[in-house]
This record gives sequence, structure tokens and C-alpha cells, in this order.
Amino acid sequence: MMTQTKVMRVLVVDDERIVCSGVEKILARRGHSVEQALSVADAVKAIERDPAFDMILADLMMPQAGGLDMVRIVKNRWPAIPVIIMTGYASIGSAIDATRAGAAGYLPKPFTPEELESTLERVSIVMTTRPAAKASPRPLPKATDIIDVDMPFDAAEVAAATSPEYVKHLTRSDVARVDYCDLGARSCKRFKTKGACDQPECPLVVSERRKKAPVAIAAQANDFIDVDMPFSFGEVAAATSEAYADALGRSDMAVTGRWNAEKATGRKVLVVDDEVVAANSVRRTLTRRGFRVDEAFSGREALNRILNEMYDLVLLDMKMPDTNGLELLPTIKKHRPKLPVVMVTGYASIDTAVEAIQRGASDYVAKPFTPEELFSAASQAIRRAIV
Repeated sequence: MMTQTKVMRVLVVDDERIVCSGVEKILARRGHSVEQALSVADAVKAIERDPAFDMILADLMMPQAGGLDMVRIVKNRWPAIPVIIMTGYASIGSAIDATRAGAAGYLPKPFTPEELESTLERVSIVMTTRPAAKASPRPLPKATDIIDVDMPFDAAEVAAATSPEYVKHLTRSDVARVDYCDLGARSCKRFKTKGACDQPECPLVVSERRKKAPVAIAAQANDFIDVDMPFSFGEVAAATSEAYADALGRSDMAVTGRWNAEKATGRKVLVVDDEVVAANSVRRTLTRRGFRVDEAFSGREALNRILNEMYDLVLLDMKMPDTNGLELLPTIKKHRPKLPVVMVTGYASIDTAVEAIQRGASDYVAKPFTPEELFSAASQAIRRAIV
């Protein structure tokens, strides 16, 4: 059962009077006070007369000025008033544009009275709790035993019907890997070629362990750029940019071979996707376009890389074994607020697109995508980050 939203004063902005009247009738039955405006200009005049509105519902497409214009005006002059965009031409693209502009909600037409009230309630709650949400990003959820997010079988069920050995070789696409080595619990080119591994310990595991040891020590250091100055990497990056701080030498001077105002637009990308095939495909596509690409196959691996290395862009899959991309996103933005993150998903929807942008994503890309769409999204996200 839906709880009753507190009584609010609402301004409805739509060039169709019948829509304004319909919304007013719905909200009035629930005790809300509603005023109507048939244009953005009329709406601005109404707010100037009395700005004590709790919510604004604005149509996306209207003559002269539309809902996005309403959002920008209100955000500039009355930032405390949330604006919800209504539209009969709903799409993920327009939902992203509206959210980027500052809309607090996005409501496709036609909608039911329950959907309207639910949207108002959700926006009202978000506006009330927003400071606390920013201060405390949600922790990473514990890993589950699911073989694939879109199938109702977990590892135990599959093992019971086949064998534990078969489950070990399953990928996230439910296909057994012929290159899976039990010694290192991973894909291995040597194992794929020879069909066996004669090493006492996986060479890849040994190599990773050696690499992680110095990184862990460095992460606990004072983060100083130079031992004779009281500024840490984070402080310098906040006053300049992460690209500039990353290029600093021990003499506190930017190494010109590593930093350039134009080259700092970003070329190093982290692809986060539990599907090895999908991650490799993205890596190959971007590498051909001049990017340097690293891969991470879990949320924890991705966060470890982001905390210990400098990236210009993160391509983050929404559904992974140990976390949901939407849950990981606030944590990434907490530690790297200027790092652009593009959410990638095979389960695209308007609701998750809006939520991703609200949580700090630079863009939202639906799978499958073409190489051109991927390159365009990556390039635009980097450009927006340095403007």
C-alpha cells in the first residue's frame, strides 16, 4: 500500500489545458493544492508572485519553451523547488537529458493516478534525504551464488544437476570455458593450448601477488607529492586536476612529457564487466581508437584499481557477481569525484537511466552497442569532464 505524501503546493505546466486539469483533479483528491500554467512564461510569473511551491510538474515539449527550459530557469532562480518532467515521448535519451539538466523526476505519459502520486512521493523523499545520501554511499553488497543474473539457477542447483567441476567452468553467459584452469581459478591461454598446467602454483596468481604487495604499501603512505611540502596528491588534484597531479614528479613540477593541457583530455580507460568476452571486445574497440584500456571483472577489483591508479574514464557494467553498478557508483564518486563514469547495461530502462545520472554517472549506454556508439560515449564523457 502506498503511503500518503505530505500535502504539497504543486505547479503544473503544460500547454494542454486538459492535461493540467487532469493532474489538478488527481492531486486535489489527495489534498494537494494545485495551480496551472499553460506556458513556461506563465509559470515563471506564477513563481515570481509566490515562490512557495513544493513541486513543479512540467511538460517536456511545449511551444516557445519546453520542460528543460523550465528546469534550467528554476534551478538558477529557485533551486530548492524540484521539477518533474512529464512527456508523451518518453525515451532513455530524453530522460538522461532531463536528469542532467537538473530534473528531480521523469514521468512518461499517459500515467495513472497512482504513478503520479508515487513519483511525487519518491521525489519528495529524495529531496528530504539527499544530504545524508551523499555523505554515506551504500557499501558493496555481498557476493551471491548466482550463475547469471538473468537465470533463476544458482551454482548449487547447477552442480546438483551436473557436477561441481562443470560449475567451475561456467562463465556469466552459462557457457563452459575450455580455457578455464582450476590451478589459478581463471582463464588461461597456456591451459587452452596445452590442456593442462604443470606448474606447482599458477604463474598469473604469483605475478598478481607480487604486484599487489607494493601497491598496498603505497596506498597506506601519506600520499605526499614531495617529502618537503605539506600537500598530498588529493589536495593538489582538488586545486588543479587529477591529470596534472598524476604528472607531478618528486620536484613538484609537472613532467611535460606526461602532462599536456590538450592530451590530458583522457586516454586511460577502465572497463568493468564480469563478462570476459564483453570486456575484451570493449578493450579491443577502444584500443584501436588510441585509448589505453585496463579491465576489471568485479566491483572490488574495479574499486582497488580506481583507488591505486589514475583513470580518465570508467565504463561500468550494471550487473556483476559481487555488486550492482548503481551501488558501486557513489563509492567511486566519493573517492574520485571528477572521474567520469559511463554506466553500461544490457537491461536498459528509463528508471535505471535516471537513477544512474542522479547518482553521478556521466552517461548511460545500452547493450548491444556499435563501436561508433561506444567511442562516441567515451569521448563525450571525457570532454564533459574537462569543461
